[in-house]
Amino acid sequence: MADKHTDLRVLKTQESIRRAYLELLQTHQAKEITVTQICRRARINRGTFYLHYQDTQALLDAIVGDLVDELAVVIHKYPPRELKDNPFPVIYEAFSTFARHADFLPFLQENGSPEFLDRLKALLNEMLLTEWLPMHSEQKQEDYPYINAFIVSGTIEVFKVWVQGGMQKSARDLATLIERLALEGIR
Repeated sequence: MADKHTDLRVLKTQESIRRAYLELLQTHQAKEITVTQICRRARINRGTFYLHYQDTQALLDAIVGDLVDELAVVIHKYPPRELKDNPFPVIYEAFSTFARHADFLPFLQENGSPEFLDRLKALLNEMLLTEWLPMHSEQKQEDYPYINAFIVSGTIEVFKVWVQGGMQKSARDLATLIERLALEGIR
């Protein structure tokens, strides 16, 4: 029984630390945020912070890691064959996941560090190169890196423009646009 209480306290403390960090990220660059600032805002002592995270970079890595893990679940949820001619479901669900994190994604992008976009690119690269492109036998294998770069970079840039624009466009509209561009180009 004590474990359940301990787990709940740990989760609440970690949530408090993360919330404090994300609030600070709204007005500070990630590299400027200190453990002291986080502790004051979260109303914890430094020792408590260090029980959970080695430093502010480890905290940022954990936040980014959780979001990327959430996206990985979405991406790997769909069998590649289902997405061959209809990638809409996975794109829609990925952008819906982003939309659920609208409270901090803009600040993570603006004031954070490149870790999130780098990890997102790696996740998309893996899925496209190992699962999606090999199903398109009409494409030459030697062209895979170029096709992959085009689709991944385009998707990341759409994501960045969407976040910078206040995430006004719906996940459905973005998924429709990205699917059309990935499958048909700009015809």
